[in-house]
This record gives sequence, structure tokens and C-alpha cells, in this order.
Amino acid sequence: MQVSYGGDADRAVATRPGRRAAMTVPMHRPGRLLAAFIVAALTTTCWCSALVAAGELSSTTGAAPVRLRLPDLTGRQRGLDDFRGKVVLVNFWASWCTPCVTEMPSIQRLAATLEGEPFAVIGVNVSESKLRVRTMAQRLGLNFPILLDGEGETFKSWGATVLPTTYVLDRDGVPRYVGQGPLAWDEAPARQLIDDLLRPGSAERPRAQTNRP
Repeated sequence: MQVSYGGDADRAVATRPGRRAAMTVPMHRPGRLLAAFIVAALTTTCWCSALVAAGELSSTTGAAPVRLRLPDLTGRQRGLDDFRGKVVLVNFWASWCTPCVTEMPSIQRLAATLEGEPFAVIGVNVSESKLRVRTMAQRLGLNFPILLDGEGETFKSWGATVLPTTYVLDRDGVPRYVGQGPLAWDEAPARQLIDDLLRPGSAERPRAQTNRP
């Protein structure tokens, strides 16, 4: 990963060779060097919508439930136990990540259309302040739980490397699908695989899919 500074003295730009690149992290002038080091250490990149128009959706090999327990915007600790018995979509995102923001309305529409079903959405913000996250959530009109992964530890422990990354968990809390990059979650094929998980039994997992948000 290469870290460089552009013309704006208050912004650091971290880029990694390849199609997933280009992330811009706002920061205060005194902490530029330290923050750049932290960014590089996290090795978090943003799916570049200018190079890749759609994300990638694929089945996972996970065979055991994953762990998640983080504070929400009110400070309350929330976790997957709160959604036991439900199909859960867990979306890792950040406000500076343009593809993340582009994808969010489709996740909100999905949550609205499946209201009353055994389904839940959890947004996990990676390494941003509570004020910034709350402001963006209000701007986007999000009404599902937003958790704060302040140090990015949960993001890394789940094996995620790019933003946005979204996992779909079955009713047992086992990851069944993962989406990297922006997807239209309220449209096929993403919506179809969620509907399949909501029905009794389990549908065959797709090898790989793409769709636009």
C-alpha cells in the first residue's frame, strides 16, 4: 500500500495497486502522519466504483457461527445473539467510502420490504467517530442498527479486506454468502438468495454473481 498526500493538506489518500483502490480519510492536520500509519496498518481499501461497476457475490466456506458484539450509536452493546433465529445481513462500511454510500439505499429498501420477516440488517461502521457515523446514518435515513467497530478489529477478524463487505448469515449464525463491493441487495440475485434462506431448507449456493446497486 502506498500512502501519499494530495493538494488538500487535511486529507490523506491511501492506495493499493489493483482494481480495489483509492480511499480518502479525512483527518486533522496534527495527526496526519500517525493516521496514515494506522490506515496502512489496517490495510483497508475501498472498492473503486470507477474501475469496477458492480460488486462480487459468492458463497462462503464458513461452517461455524461467527462472533459479533459492538456498541451501537447509543452506547448499548449489541451482538448476533440479539437476532437469534433470523437471517442476518451484516454490512461493513464507512462514510468516506463512496461505494458504501451508493449501496446503502438498496440495503435500506431490502430491510423495509422484509419487515416482519425473520430477517435483520446490521451496519458495522469501521473506524469512524460516533458523531460522523450518526450524521451519515441520519442523512441516509437508515433505521437498522449501526454498530461501531472503532479499531477495525471485528472487520479484520471476519476476514474482510475491502469496503463495502457484506455477509449474509443463516438462522444459525453461519456465514453463507459474502459480497465485496457495492451490490443491489433488493434485486436478484442477492434478494433471491436471501429469500431462499428465509424459506425452510437451504437453496444451493451460487458460485459467483454480480449485480449493480
